[in-house]
Amino acid sequence: MPKPNDLTALLLAGGQSRRFGRDKARARVGSQTMLQHVYCVVQAVTPHVLLSIRADGDAYLDLLPEAIPRLPDPLPHAGPLAGLVAGLRAATTSWLLAVACDLPGLTPETLSCLLKARTAQANAVVPITPDGQRHPLCALYHVPSVQPIAEAHLAAGCLALHALLERLHVMTVPLAPFALHNINTPADLAAFGRNWPLAH
Repeated sequence: MPKPNDLTALLLAGGQSRRFGRDKARARVGSQTMLQHVYCVVQAVTPHVLLSIRADGDAYLDLLPEAIPRLPDPLPHAGPLAGLVAGLRAATTSWLLAVACDLPGLTPETLSCLLKARTAQANAVVPITPDGQRHPLCALYHVPSVQPIAEAHLAAGCLALHALLERLHVMTVPLAPFALHNINTPADLAAFGRNWPLAH
């Protein structure tokens, strides 16, 4: 598929994986780790990739090319908002695609749906599943308009991404739950593994 030249992808791998019990970015689904899977998917839509990591965390040098810029969280223990802010600061394109590392059902087609939904009025494009849940950790953000708002939220300690969305003009895109199914526990991963052959 054609790759837009105004897009940078940010892989969010700075979480603590507390519920998983170990680093879930390294957990395998099939022949790849979850982080490698998401990296391969975003490469289908852009060659520009950044990796968000904890300041004291794994840089995944054995999993992803060393040339990918590693962005430590600018504020420790601030959750994915800190990673998003790091990506907004580092991006040299007008759009940032922020993607969590724990989405083993993600496909290039999912991302293509988001890219096609961009408009001049929206400063974020966010998928929504049939249960009404919005998914800010697989979403597009317009860098010039979102960065100052995200920076202000981080400085104020308002860390919830859903609170950030309330400040943005958001275009929602209905998507199937499978592509956005995130993995929080080993049981989640086992269930995904059982269902995965049926979904492919």
